[in-house]
Amino acid sequence: MRATAELSGTGLTASIDHALGCLRHNFRTVRGAAGWYHYLDDPSPGVTASAVGLFCFSVAGVRFERTPDVVAYLLSQQRASDDSTDGGWSVRTTNGFPIAEATSWVVRALSRPGTGVLGGEALARGAEWLRANQNVDFGWGSYLGQPSRVFHTALNMLALQESGAGTDALAGAQRWLIDGQNARTPAWGPTPGAEPTMLHTSVALLALSRTPGALSANTMRQTAEWLLERIEPGIHVERSTTVEEYDVPYADGDIQAVFQNSLPHFAGPLALSAILSTGVVDPLQKKVFDSVNAIMDTQLEGGHWELPRSPMRPSVWALWPFVSALSSARSAILSTPRAKAALLFPGCAIVQSEDVAQDLTRRLLIQNALFDWVRNRKVVLALWLVAAVTTGVPVALLLAGKFSVKDFLTALIFPVLLMVFQVIWDRRAARAGASG
Repeated sequence: MRATAELSGTGLTASIDHALGCLRHNFRTVRGAAGWYHYLDDPSPGVTASAVGLFCFSVAGVRFERTPDVVAYLLSQQRASDDSTDGGWSVRTTNGFPIAEATSWVVRALSRPGTGVLGGEALARGAEWLRANQNVDFGWGSYLGQPSRVFHTALNMLALQESGAGTDALAGAQRWLIDGQNARTPAWGPTPGAEPTMLHTSVALLALSRTPGALSANTMRQTAEWLLERIEPGIHVERSTTVEEYDVPYADGDIQAVFQNSLPHFAGPLALSAILSTGVVDPLQKKVFDSVNAIMDTQLEGGHWELPRSPMRPSVWALWPFVSALSSARSAILSTPRAKAALLFPGCAIVQSEDVAQDLTRRLLIQNALFDWVRNRKVVLALWLVAAVTTGVPVALLLAGKFSVKDFLTALIFPVLLMVFQVIWDRRAARAGASG
């Protein structure tokens, strides 16, 4: 029996560290701003990208030395006003007007271990902004009154869940998401009733799975299986959601401006994260192993992955989905960061520490192969054993002078008959296999 796929914890951890090294290398501090921008080679940090960068370190369980500097920058950019914009965060192109795309990511970053104490009050105000900007249908758009979208609703739910705030808002959002599921499949599209996609199904499953009782175990399993069926190892994006584009009108002083938002997405690794995080589908499957290995194989020299519309520029959006997927795989499949898993068949793998003798897996596989060979040939081996005994005894007696040559030849009649029977048996089995 051979392993059908293998997963190395050392290689997986090295890939995560390489991605985090990319963030460290591109860390920027400019005039009180500390963090990253969407394009990592941009010298001026931005709010959303800086929050996503912190999230990458946290989800990988790695301490980032400059976390206090990034948090201080994020806190300095929080909106403080007497109107409905108080507590939110904006992006560079909305000139101080807060939107959910930025606020939800900052709330998620400030909710992670190691940043909560630094951003306690700001975190509560950010969560309150999200609650205040929930639409009357209980979904979320970019802000109050903008059309509710699945990605926004799921992302805001995750932010409120991780911050421990907004229980009442979560109950309504949960109903909105469930009602917005596609009528024909256990999946979601960008808006209620739209054609389902891996991307929107993944974020919806992630958000709903963290609310006990929101979805039955059977529904979660069906959704996870729907995602697993569509994952293609090495294909990280799906054509329909490579970029999610929509207009965001906002007030710029007395002027009503429009911001055309473009969110780059990686549906493949996000789907893998959803499958592994929910735990309703056995991760010991070849497609899961192949998908994790394909993520590591396609990592670029700089530590990031290729952004489809800008393949020559590193982006924070081409880091976090992959770091999240690799971290989820390491937790779900491997016992330690230095473990190694050899998949024998679906649902069965040998997981061993890479610190122990490396020939353990090989010896176990050889032993299993020997047992399988013996089990499949029990009748044949029994016949050969009888033949060996009935032949060996006369030979021994002949050599000891206890048998004459005539007696010896007579004693061989039974072994010969057994041999003829064996030949006939093998030919019949061969013909049966060919006809089958």
